[in-house]
Amino acid sequence: MGNIVKIPEDFSDDKKFIETRRRYFEKYGTNDHEINLEIGKIEGLSDKELKILDGKRSRKNEETLNSNSYDRKICAYCDQRVAPNGVVGIKERLEDAKIRYKDKPLSVWSNEEKANYLIKCSLGIEKQIFQYCNLKPENINDESIEMYTKKSKEYNMEIEQ
Repeated sequence: MGNIVKIPEDFSDDKKFIETRRRYFEKYGTNDHEINLEIGKIEGLSDKELKILDGKRSRKNEETLNSNSYDRKICAYCDQRVAPNGVVGIKERLEDAKIRYKDKPLSVWSNEEKANYLIKCSLGIEKQIFQYCNLKPENINDESIEMYTKKSKEYNMEIEQ
């Protein structure tokens, strides 16, 4: 949900979208991570779940790599594999982040050395996770998860009715 503040103001002419985005700014501010945590609290996430949500940030990849929590590793890894247009490889996704956020002074991605180190950490997290899996990272893509996204959409439609 926090990504709504990352979307450019001229992204849509839809009045409902524009109003929702404005309300998010007023209620939660402009930090996407803080918005996610606040919504998590509102939705009743436990302290453990909020800690996992907080730990998934790419800026915390070194801490996640060194953590014993596979909940945290998997959450971070999954989050970092999702690009604006679908699921991509972790290196591709984070190299894209370097480009997209390079001109944002407060972003870790604006520092080439730090960004490269975070990518190295994310590849380490990937290696840690997949040592216990029967599939390979390249087997996770839009096509392989299509069944799950369809089920998720069906579930959301059931909730709305």
